[in-house]
Amino acid sequence: MSTKEIDPWDLARPEFTRGSLAAAERQVIEQEFSTYITEALGLVNDGKEATVYLCRAHAGSCEAEYLAAKMYRARKFRAFASDAKYVNVDKVRDKRLAKAMRQKSRHGRDAAHYQWIDREWQMLETLHAAGASVPRPYLHCSVGILMEYIGVADQRAPALAELRLTKEEAERAFAKVVRDIEILLECGVIHGDLSAYNILYVDGTPRMIDLPQAMRIDDAADPWTLFHRDVANVCDYFGKRGVDVDALDLALRLWQ
Repeated sequence: MSTKEIDPWDLARPEFTRGSLAAAERQVIEQEFSTYITEALGLVNDGKEATVYLCRAHAGSCEAEYLAAKMYRARKFRAFASDAKYVNVDKVRDKRLAKAMRQKSRHGRDAAHYQWIDREWQMLETLHAAGASVPRPYLHCSVGILMEYIGVADQRAPALAELRLTKEEAERAFAKVVRDIEILLECGVIHGDLSAYNILYVDGTPRMIDLPQAMRIDDAADPWTLFHRDVANVCDYFGKRGVDVDALDLALRLWQ
């Protein structure tokens, strides 16, 4: 690893190639999260908006042997089709910043990039404290979040989409996922991108992840549509595993 420190903000710039970005991300992880980790061991998941790295935790820094560092990739590598559904610029209190975000100036794009990290950090703190199954957050910087690693030893937990649960397993898991959705609503939050691809499954328990697009119900332009889609995605997966559920009926009951 280079001894020269990298400004974390540099990772948000579009100049990186994908290969050079990965090397820089690992350096920033070890630089910014050194109070909790000794090294970034390798790639866990290369998702649509971020890359997750397995990290070795400092002995005594926490109860875990491993932690996960989620690093938000440079804008040109991100794959969200439209940020507009999740970022309500009208709710941005700083009028000059809101204008920059609407105009998509460099300052506005940098601010929007940081909003994704800051929002996920806040959501993880709120929801973990409320008892949801989300990973425990430990630390964050301008381009990433250090959080609980969900897996067994150094092997990551699979997503529900990778598994074919039995009907009995699916029914138990479904009840826990519904409880998670209820906790989010109790906190005034909707996930906004929930599906079998971002619910991990470990030791018979589903764990909800990926919350950068989660938002306060009062801040969403069309919260019901996003919420109903979340519920429909979950019900589609569990319905195929034998769980008897009607997505619209469940969504309406939970929404009330």
